[in-house]
Amino acid sequence: MTEEKVLQDNKTVEQIVDDMNLFDDDLMSMVFDGNIEATGLLLKIVLKRDDIIIISVVGQREFQSPVVGGRNIRLDILAKDNTGKLYNIEVQRKPEGAHIRRARFNSSMMDSRMLKEGQEFSELRDSYMVFITQTDIFRHGLPIYTINRHFEEFDDVFDDGSHIVYVARAEKSA
Repeated sequence: MTEEKVLQDNKTVEQIVDDMNLFDDDLMSMVFDGNIEATGLLLKIVLKRDDIIIISVVGQREFQSPVVGGRNIRLDILAKDNTGKLYNIEVQRKPEGAHIRRARFNSSMMDSRMLKEGQEFSELRDSYMVFITQTDIFRHGLPIYTINRHFEEFDDVFDDGSHIVYVARAEKSA
């Protein structure tokens, strides 16, 4: 290999590394896959809770649709805590990847795998769908949007255990 070729290859590698951040699936998966400590810290910060104890983390977990010809999903990060709650963390560069209906779909795919035949619905654990987005898709200037269901007729929470959180990357000021 010529010296010129080596220098060109080094520049290519340097450019790839410079362009990488945690919005890249491959890098993000490598950082969080099996990394209980980092995942726990991320969830404690995002959910503003100190009581989360993560016991398992899997990167790039695929869930097959139970319906023939149905849509499968690949979760960026799937974590479980010591109480059985599941956390799906999705990192999205493009706004369309964090569509609100995708949050609903991913949440339902997680829920559908939590109960075994004969288990009571009351045994369904809480689930958290967390989207970390490169842009503020809701455009209200907030860093975190927490979505929970509620009764429209009166001011009370409909506590079904389904939680959706969007984290927007801070916009850089000019």
